Amino acid sequence: MQLTRIRVQRFRNIIDSGDVAVDENVTCLVGMNESGKTAILSALHRLNPVDGEDFDEQRDYPRWLLSKDRREETIGNAVPIAATFVLDQSHLDLVEAALGPGALLGSEVTVSRRYNESTPHWTVQTDGRLAVENLLGRTAIRKKTLEPFKDAKDLDAIEPICVKLADADDPQAEKTAGEIAGIRAELAKLNGTTAWRVVVNLLKDRLPKFFYFSDYSSLEGRIDVAALGTADERVGSSADQTARALLRLASTTPEALAHDDYEDRKAELEAVGHELTSQVFEYWKQNTNLRVQFDIDRQIENTAPHQQTIVHTFLDIRVEDSRHAFTNNFAQRSSGFRWFFSFLAAFTEFETRKEPVVVLLDEPGLTLHARAQGDLLRFINERLATSVQVVYTTHSPFLVETDKIDRVRIVEDGGPKTGATVTQEALEVGESSVFPLQAALGYDIAQHLFIGKDNLLVEGPSDFVFLDLLSRALADRERTPLDPRWRIMPTGGAANIPAFVSLMGQNLDVTVLVDSGTEGAERLGKAVDAARLRRDRIVQVNEITGTKHSDIEDLFEVDDYLALFNKAFGTSFTAVDLGHGDRIVKRLTDAHGAFDHYKPADVLLRNPDLLDTLNDASLARFEKLFERINSTAS
Repeated sequence: MQLTRIRVQRFRNIIDSGDVAVDENVTCLVGMNESGKTAILSALHRLNPVDGEDFDEQRDYPRWLLSKDRREETIGNAVPIAATFVLDQSHLDLVEAALGPGALLGSEVTVSRRYNESTPHWTVQTDGRLAVENLLGRTAIRKKTLEPFKDAKDLDAIEPICVKLADADDPQAEKTAGEIAGIRAELAKLNGTTAWRVVVNLLKDRLPKFFYFSDYSSLEGRIDVAALGTADERVGSSADQTARALLRLASTTPEALAHDDYEDRKAELEAVGHELTSQVFEYWKQNTNLRVQFDIDRQIENTAPHQQTIVHTFLDIRVEDSRHAFTNNFAQRSSGFRWFFSFLAAFTEFETRKEPVVVLLDEPGLTLHARAQGDLLRFINERLATSVQVVYTTHSPFLVETDKIDRVRIVEDGGPKTGATVTQEALEVGESSVFPLQAALGYDIAQHLFIGKDNLLVEGPSDFVFLDLLSRALADRERTPLDPRWRIMPTGGAANIPAFVSLMGQNLDVTVLVDSGTEGAERLGKAVDAARLRRDRIVQVNEITGTKHSDIEDLFEVDDYLALFNKAFGTSFTAVDLGHGDRIVKRLTDAHGAFDHYKPADVLLRNPDLLDTLNDASLARFEKLFERINSTAS
């Protein structure tokens, strides 16, 4: 069962988040502090939490609406969380085995919770009449017996009809009684009185649990075992519960640790310490000379002459640093290392339960160094996302993957009237909200600039998007893509290209892709004259199109580009609506007015399935362009 979208309403600073698409692997919620990122995770966590946490009207309802909505008695109608899941084939087979083919309409279910309700509500589309027909079809009954069931709309109508048949004056009562017994036997196999209830009862135990982890869940360095013995069973919700998870991994309990079998307990803890340490250092690269150790410390008092009593038992977590030849308490290590180790302990314990789970990480690894945040991303992608879905929040640019920008959702608080909302559209939010994305892209560009040997300068971000997507599309078709050695860097416009060339052309290999007939293309001649750029490394679009003036958009067939343009701006232009000329951008500007050239590229980025609709002539032009660019590399 895979989570596909969520919606949060009337929760903390959120009035209505809108529908939020959830990636099948990893979803990243980006936004300012106090924008509502944590509120999104908290609401989602309460849908089916591993720790049983419920919504609290007094604590969670938007405070500025609480009194008014209480007076109007609308709080009971609020749905703070609704989540839609798509069923996998095993779930569909399970339902079909119970209700027969076609009784479940579609492969999606929506699960929601309200305030002051302890159980979730399921929205499932079923065909009750077809479920009745399927059930009756599994029994051997005569047409005469089948006739009274023709108006049964759902499974709950079957038993009353059976009662009437049993009480009726029937010359073949014995045969009818056998048929009724067969129908009731089939009905008894179902756990539920209606088709809807049968589906819910089959799926409710298969609904993924939501595992929430934040900085408050990190382990302490010294843990009072007696306190753990009185704590609740919630996993990952606090430092104590993470410690309980650690003990369960060691096959022990707080009560057992308080007993005298020190050597056995110590051996179990050491084994878990070695296992977790080795797992941590698959991803933790900041200091690989650390080893986590566990010890049991007991406070003993003299309670009578020649008699001692254990007053307290403590679990001490220590870290050995072999590089500097010393050990210290776990709490004295960096907060980043403590977070990493604690999360792995909590998740590994939960992982052993083999239950479906969605992992919710609230601001993970903010205290980590930038490169360590990269290790964390690798951990999320390689260790977590291969087995569970992950949703995490951040405002760190180093936790935004620029090559997976489609995973990013931006959270922005619009104030009391609108509350916090979530969008994928970077153009719809304020500069502060989108800043982590800008910083991530800027860092990525810097990495390309200073690390890449072969650099391809282009005019703007739309060029970047088109080149990247079309290269991938051609590679998927086993045709010539852009060589992966190229680092594509938008320069902010044709006029900026000469300056970029002058700054980097002497030290790095640079090829320039420019539109034909632009001022920047003309000024590049000066860079050639100054021996900063070889003339054969200037690629103009009209080399491919064969026209005098061309933009990168002219590599598309007119109908292909119009499809992107119309989807981006809600228009319905066709080729006959445009004037004559070489450049599709100029023709559209004349017909529509000035427009943001990035928006059609963004449509293709957000809807990669559109690549499958492109005309082969469009693909052929991009392939020819990539061949030309690849030929310029040294």
